[in-house]
Parts: sequence; C-alpha cells; structure tokens
Amino acid sequence: MDAARADWGPDRVTQTMTPGTASPIFGAPWASGPASGLAATLVSLGLCAAAAFGLAGPGGSGFMTGERSDAVLMRQAAAAEHESFLAVYRDADLVSVEIRPGETFSSALQRSGAPAAEAAAALRAAGAVFAVGQVRPGMSVDLTLERAAEGVRLAGLSFRSSPGEAVTVSREQDGGFNARAVQMPLTFEIARIAAVVQGSFYESAVALGATEAEVGLFAEVFGYDVDFQRDIREGDRFEIVFERFFDDLGQTVRTGDPLFLALETRRGWRTYYRFQANASDDPEWYDGGGRSARTALMRTPVNGARLSSGFGLRLHPILGYTRMHRGIDFAAPVGAPIMAAGDGVVEAIDVRGGYGLYVRLQHRDGYETVYAHMSRFARGLRAGQRVEQGQTIGYVGSSGASTGPHLHYEVLVNGAHINPTNLNLGVGANLEGDDLVAFIQERNRIDRLRDARAVEAVQANLISAAGPAPPVQRAP
Repeated sequence: MDAARADWGPDRVTQTMTPGTASPIFGAPWASGPASGLAATLVSLGLCAAAAFGLAGPGGSGFMTGERSDAVLMRQAAAAEHESFLAVYRDADLVSVEIRPGETFSSALQRSGAPAAEAAAALRAAGAVFAVGQVRPGMSVDLTLERAAEGVRLAGLSFRSSPGEAVTVSREQDGGFNARAVQMPLTFEIARIAAVVQGSFYESAVALGATEAEVGLFAEVFGYDVDFQRDIREGDRFEIVFERFFDDLGQTVRTGDPLFLALETRRGWRTYYRFQANASDDPEWYDGGGRSARTALMRTPVNGARLSSGFGLRLHPILGYTRMHRGIDFAAPVGAPIMAAGDGVVEAIDVRGGYGLYVRLQHRDGYETVYAHMSRFARGLRAGQRVEQGQTIGYVGSSGASTGPHLHYEVLVNGAHINPTNLNLGVGANLEGDDLVAFIQERNRIDRLRDARAVEAVQANLISAAGPAPPVQRAP
C-alpha cells in the first residue's frame, strides 16, 4: 500500500497469548459493570458450587423425580453453606480512588473510607513488593471495604505498579495483610500507528503506543537527511509498524523489532523497510526500491535538539561583533548524548579555548566533523580510536565560550568549512540480485500487513463509537 493512502488513526490487531483478565485482588476473571471485583468473583464461585450440588435456579428443574430424601437434605445443606459464604461479603464495596498531587498513599486510602490503622498495615505489607513512598499522582487504587457491626473494615486493595504488573494486598485469616506482585496477561501484536503530528513528533508517537525506543530509532533513521526541528511541523504525517506487547489496559509493556517507518513533510514522502541482506551482520533500512537510508554523515548528531544558530555571518553573543559562524548549534539539555555523525577516527580530543571540550573526527574522502562545548567525553574515548556512525562520543554541555548548553557542530571538506545542513552524501550499499528479490518479497509482506491494519483500524473505530463502559464508583 502506498504510504499516501494510509489511514491516519491509531489501530491495534491482537493475538492473545494468555487468555483472561486477572482480578486485581484474587486473580480470578472480573465481571463487567457494577458487579465487578470481589462481589463478582464470589458470585461466580457460588454459582459453580450451586451447580456442583445440583441446585436449581429460578425456573430450574432440580433433581429428577423420585430423588432420595438424603439428596434433598444435601441440597439444602449446600444452599445454607453457600448463603453463609456470601453473607460475609454481601456488604462489601469496591471503591476506586485516584492519588492526588501532594497526597500520600495512606491519606488516599483513608479518603476512600479505609480505617487509618488498617491502611497503614496494608501499606506495610505492600512495601515488601513495591516502594510505596514513590506513589505517583494519578495512580488508581481499588479497595474492597466490608461493612460490619463494628464498622468499616479493609478487606484488600490492588493497584498497577507498572505497565504489565499489579500489586495485590489481601487480608489473611489472622487479620494481617499479605502482598504479592502479579504479572498481568500480555497480548502480542504487530502494531501500526499512523497519525498527524500534533505538538511534537515525540508526543504524538508515544500517545499512540510507541516507546522511546521507537521514537529514538525513527530519529536515527531519518536523522541522516531530516532535521527534526526545521523539517517536521504540525500537520505532517508519520507511520510506524513494530512489534508490541501490551497489558489488559492497553499499556505498552515492551516492544520488539520495528518493520516499517514513514514520514511525510513538505519535502515529500520518505518510507523505509527493515531488511537484512545475506552479507550483512545486522538489519538495515531501505526505501521501497532497495536503496539504503544511510548517508556518509548525519545532519543532526544529537536527538531531540533544537537548531539554535545557523551557518554563516552572525553577531557573536559573547564577543559582541559580527563574525563567521563556521558550524551550526543545537540547543539540548545538559547530558544529552552526542553521536558520531559518521564512521571515522578520533583525530583530536581535548580542551580547546572557546570550544571547551572538543572532539574532531576524520572521515573518508577528506571529510572531518567537529563537536564542541561538551560537558564530558564518552568513557574510554581517545585519539586514534575508530568510531562508528551513531556511536556516543560525548554529552551536551556549556564548556568554553558558551551562553548555554548546546552542541556546536562543524563539517569540513579538505580543510574548508561547509554548511552541515546541505549534506546529501549517499553511502549505504543498495540492494541488488538475490538480495533485492528477497527484499521485494519482504516489502510486499509488510505492505499487506499495513493494508490489513488500516482496515482493522476502521472496524475498531466503529466498535469504540458504541460509547464508554459504566463508570466505577469513585471516592469523593
């Protein structure tokens, strides 16, 4: 499918690996709606017991005609036992409370109605599997509260400690609490996210299920010829196809291999497919015709940076007069990793006047790159060492003559400075022969996946239009 025909909305196609959804407290399947949680679990258990003992519900037939009187007594005894079993929890309430900014875990539980002493005891138990002091605002906690003659009693609680993991705390027979961490069932999918950039590319991608790994890879692959600060704007479109594992709440737990990347800017479409050629040790990225995405030098050797000063004459911010700015500046936080723009050798690594902490790399065909104002060098980096494109060589700082944290980046050809933003040097090996044939097969397979996901996205959007589920009771 041509990328321009993509459906630009989030979608998900699943293949369930572990069926069922665990109860937050007891690990049994939950029912939906107001009967969810502990009450639903117990009712389910009770119905199973009733079926085992032959108890008939409304309109049921009971035992066969001619049943023995002792069987009737057994049925009555089972009914009485079942009633006694449920009576203990008949007045139990499931309450959900959300941690407020500045609120402690204990105060949130007490606000929901849990007695202070029991909330403290439950949290002491939870501390064995979760750092309760690190509770974050917005975290939701489910509590089961029992109403008895002596007052309200905390029966248990549960919360999501991280995507894919829950912590459950339940009351034991001796009145104490026991806590355990529960790994939630995970679902695998070949995910496709396709959307319009809103705010920033990072925010748009993460909001749809991508992680920092996919965003970083996207920036790395397109960083050869795309400036993410100048070339990407709101309204541009992107697509990522990748492997994803998510929990029952739809939260991404981990991701696997990416398969496809696409970006549309005012400069047009760029689409890349992941493929490993026979002679290659690692997969590479190729456009639809099998041409490599790699260039000799990256245009942006630091991810997430903002172009703060261009190449050419400018008024120097410290010296106060106009002079030639022989590189470009990327504003970024202190400590942001700086990458080698291309394969090469460390020609110089030292402290150099106004440049501050300084690294110069020698590349092929007379090219050199310079990186200045670092806060520190990469550990073990030394003169004469070979580095690979994308390898971290240092970290953003503000050493030397600098007004704030940024990377000063220069490109030289045979000793003459050139504008790094004008680089367009193809270097990756293009596919041919048997590799090209195999690549086209893989490209077509990925495109079929993209087509299928686009259709399923439409179906998912129609289902979601039915409206939200009934809300869970919330603490005031």
